[in-house]
Amino acid sequence: MMWGIIFVDRPAKIKFINSMNDMPLMQFFFFLFEALFQVYFIASFLVIRKSKIVYLENYTNPNTSALNALYKITILYYVLHFIVLIRWLVRFIFGVGEIHSWIVTLDGFAFLFCTCWYLFVALNNPEFFRGVNSDLQPIAATTSKQQPSLLENEEKNEQIEFLKKIMVEKEPYLDSSLTIQDLAEQVKMPVKDLSTLINLYIDKHFFDFVNEYRIEKAMQMLKDPSQKELTVLEILYQVGFNSKSSFNTSFKKYTGKTPTDYRKQAL
Repeated sequence: MMWGIIFVDRPAKIKFINSMNDMPLMQFFFFLFEALFQVYFIASFLVIRKSKIVYLENYTNPNTSALNALYKITILYYVLHFIVLIRWLVRFIFGVGEIHSWIVTLDGFAFLFCTCWYLFVALNNPEFFRGVNSDLQPIAATTSKQQPSLLENEEKNEQIEFLKKIMVEKEPYLDSSLTIQDLAEQVKMPVKDLSTLINLYIDKHFFDFVNEYRIEKAMQMLKDPSQKELTVLEILYQVGFNSKSSFNTSFKKYTGKTPTDYRKQAL
């Protein structure tokens, strides 16, 4: 290949470059690139999915909106990749012409727009670059699938009752930065055991488990006449949320009403 580019005269170089796309070696690289591209996107979707599961199992205020944005960006780039495939197909069928030129232009502007959008979203979500702790794994991947014995079930029930007692009496959920590691220290239990207890035996993500207590607390405050001067924003911060959108979503999921509607009906 180097001989066809360097050690020949100019007309031979032009002829060689124009015929490169028809060479078996180049076609092999095109197919190899496409295969690697598909593997990359599949791996990207799996990593984002795993990160969301790990977030929900270990944190009470995870920024799942950032993960959702990454998921949408990945899908968008995957769709844009098909424009490239169409460009190759048009070139193969019709050669280099006006249609091919229009597709190249569309392709360039589309990738420019998507890249600018990605940078805009990333600048507004700096946690994009922080990632998720790589040592954390989904609890289902680290727990035995064997059915527990009757004795084990009794022990788990006792642990669940103790955990609920701690949640009610000490109210650790009021800490907006609460993680499963923090709660494990308070209940004197290994993190893995606590995660298994909540995610498998209570059958809830840590995110949902803690936020239900926050919602219950918020409901008490919203219907308390003595606290009617507090705004919804003040209440959500007091009960442990740090995002209005996350609070509204969780509250409506749990009660079927928005916080404002709930307060109007309760007072």
